[in-house]
Amino acid sequence: MAHGLRVQVASYNINQQVGKRLLPELHEWLIPTVTQDPRSGYATAGSKPKGDNGPREAPDIYAVAFQEFAPLPKSLAGITDSYVYTIDRELRRTIRMHQPTVRKDNLYDPLETGGGPENYSLLAAAHHAGLVLYVYSRDNAPQRGGQSATARVREVRTSTVGTGIGGIMGNKGAVGVRVVLEAGGREEVLTFVGAHLAAHDHMVKRRNEDWKNIVTRLVFAPYSTQPLPVVQDRIDPTKPNSIPNEPPKRPPPRPTANVEYSMYDTNHLFVCGDLNYRIGTKGEGIGGAAPLSKDQVRAMIANGSPEEWATLAKHDQLSVQAAIRPARVFQQLTVTDPGMLTPPTYKYKTGSAAASTSVFDIASQLSAKRIPGWTDRILWSTSARLELYRSIMQYTISDHKPITAILRLEGTSPILSPPWPIDPRWQTLQYAGYTADRIVGYVWSTLLLLGSGSLVLAAVELALLVALASWWLVTPNPEATVRAILFALKQKLRVSL
Repeated sequence: MAHGLRVQVASYNINQQVGKRLLPELHEWLIPTVTQDPRSGYATAGSKPKGDNGPREAPDIYAVAFQEFAPLPKSLAGITDSYVYTIDRELRRTIRMHQPTVRKDNLYDPLETGGGPENYSLLAAAHHAGLVLYVYSRDNAPQRGGQSATARVREVRTSTVGTGIGGIMGNKGAVGVRVVLEAGGREEVLTFVGAHLAAHDHMVKRRNEDWKNIVTRLVFAPYSTQPLPVVQDRIDPTKPNSIPNEPPKRPPPRPTANVEYSMYDTNHLFVCGDLNYRIGTKGEGIGGAAPLSKDQVRAMIANGSPEEWATLAKHDQLSVQAAIRPARVFQQLTVTDPGMLTPPTYKYKTGSAAASTSVFDIASQLSAKRIPGWTDRILWSTSARLELYRSIMQYTISDHKPITAILRLEGTSPILSPPWPIDPRWQTLQYAGYTADRIVGYVWSTLLLLGSGSLVLAAVELALLVALASWWLVTPNPEATVRAILFALKQKLRVSL
């Protein structure tokens, strides 16, 4: 059974920064500690973990999602594999240091109690345009006993779907990873989805349509099966920062069944990402809350108190849409009250000094260009105990804040019921989207190359080339005309000298 399995889900709209600049240290996001938030629900001690009162043990499964991962032209062209590989290494290097990060004394636990660096196997890195989703399993056995998560993996599949321009392109959409674990003689399925839905305050209906398209077209086919991980020997604890340059050789992938699965064909579903639902200023909020004007929203944000956030949370578009019966979006998923858990995650001024966690400082750093909101979310379907849910305010390279959640799975969850059936056109639409992405991406990248990074300069150069080519084609004897022009210029130059 997956009972007791601990899962950490993290998401960050990184504003196309990968490949442009060095990323900040990721420890505060991926290994949250008690010092960051008094509401984190546990105490850290400099000793061996003792239930819920000791430092938190490393998760069995990590799922880390990015949106707007790299510059969009490169992302659409599909030339970001090196970035995906580089960030994978950085993520694994970060989470190896889990024990000393959560302990006050910054030391490892004794070796006899499972101390030492954490080893994680990459189960899959699903990526499509600007979306990337990494899923890792823990190689070390949990201190509570039993097999490691990596040793329990029986199958891994991936899928992608574009819902952007034309309903098919990858500027918006989702990526997914489906993991089958051995659970006491039977299989238990965990499915992770990283999504990026349509933007802008008034696009609620389009976001709802994006969700339906993701549910019906994010399909895990047999051919998407990934090689199973190989449990590695423990790495020398005296070299905690070292990770293998090359992963161990894996056996060839073999699907356990020749069946297509939807994202709802799972026991546990986790959805995260920039879902782009904002604070609504039209219509009532949850529980008949009176409508708010944009000026009221801005005034409440400027006040910067958690009480005001709780009021604003009643007008969170995602919560409103999910509360309608029958639910329009995120069916069977737990939708937490955002105002009780984190400040708004969007839209912030970028490039400022390290942010303070004071509610008043947070309010001052919100951009006046957009109505703020809890655009970045983590949702789950399973019966689980929420250990932590947090946005990390210290990161300032993006106009979004990263979020993270840790859940402990409790009890057995049945296979979910999909709200809609699989779209029979899913594969055709997927190929059409890939083709459109590549065409737009390569043309866009070529124009940027011609214009030294400027689309305006590239457009001017392209217009000049088109004009020159047109003149060459319509002129009766272009070579003679060019020679005459050059001769005239040469003569004029001699006269001036």
